[in-house]
Amino acid sequence: MSSQTIGDAKQRTVAVPRARAASDPSGAPRLPALSPVSDTERAPTLGRLAGLCGWAALLGFLGIAVGARGLIAILVKAPDWYEPTLVVLGLAGIALAVVAFLTVHYQYVPWLLLTLSSGVLLASIVVTAEAT
Repeated sequence: MSSQTIGDAKQRTVAVPRARAASDPSGAPRLPALSPVSDTERAPTLGRLAGLCGWAALLGFLGIAVGARGLIAILVKAPDWYEPTLVVLGLAGIALAVVAFLTVHYQYVPWLLLTLSSGVLLASIVVTAEAT
């Protein structure tokens, strides 16, 4: 890279001021409704990520097994209500697991969402057993 190119790159760099915390008219800072784990810890710990990934992987493997069993049931003899029910439950479980990863910075929210996703998976297992 030539010195002219480096100089041009330095001229294009602009300092961006940090955003201030939201505050009410009295000047006191306003706390968000769902606060992250802590203000100083922005990156989740590796243990936390490993736990979330392990739980989500287990849900994924069980979901594939239920989906495969559901496909066989649909091809053979499942009632008319079974296919849309299985699709809605599957999409709901996947959406809950995705949102759990999007909320990884919050203390209890991802675990709650993965618990709800597990409940949806359990419901799909019950529905599959009932339909076959």
